[in-house]
Amino acid sequence: MRVTPPVRCIVKIFSVFAAAFSLAFISCAANDDSASLTIQMPGSSSSRAISSEGHLEALDAPDLNFSVYIRDSDNEEVEKYTNVAPGTKLTISALRAGSYKVAIRGITGGSVMFYGAADAVVQGGVENTVGIKLEEVNHDGIIEFFPIDLETCTMTGVITGENGDSYTISGSPNMTDPEWGPSVSEGCNYYYELTNCFFEPGFTYKMAISIYHDFGDLYGKYTDSATATKDGIVFTVY
Repeated sequence: MRVTPPVRCIVKIFSVFAAAFSLAFISCAANDDSASLTIQMPGSSSSRAISSEGHLEALDAPDLNFSVYIRDSDNEEVEKYTNVAPGTKLTISALRAGSYKVAIRGITGGSVMFYGAADAVVQGGVENTVGIKLEEVNHDGIIEFFPIDLETCTMTGVITGENGDSYTISGSPNMTDPEWGPSVSEGCNYYYELTNCFFEPGFTYKMAISIYHDFGDLYGKYTDSATATKDGIVFTVY
């Protein structure tokens, strides 16, 4: 036989369910610590760059675009944006409150021409912004070869960064010249300039290359790792 509970019992059950649902909603809302961060991209010379100091020639390039990297306190990538137009106000939403590292690359002609980075503290319930000073990139990347028994040689290789950068390289190293200057260490007999590669300061890169005789036979395989600074990066081959 079906038993129908009294109306007062139904109301009480519904009230308990409603209270539980309300508490669950409040709890979720309390744990929602999402926030947003706004970054003003530099503009052209006709509209002074907000995030950089002074005028940078590359800001006038017609193909100028920006790549923006948002990383956590451990330098792990959280968000990445590419092909961001000059003058754009980029807002990154749904970030957890906390500390972040923001890096911007200015790219023209397929190469990174300037770079800037800054720390940002993101809080919930407020408008978070960060200003970044951009500087022209120093492309002083180099591979130094400490005496290898070859009059001429060719090489191929790959350079990978812990930040996700990757470059394929190939060509013929140059003989060292006493007039070259301090960029090449004393004792190396070849060097190879990495002029088209950008190495982000503070990140470690690994190099793996193969060196060949002119007639194509493998001479040797070599690896090295180095950390980039604002002054560039140096890999060595022994």
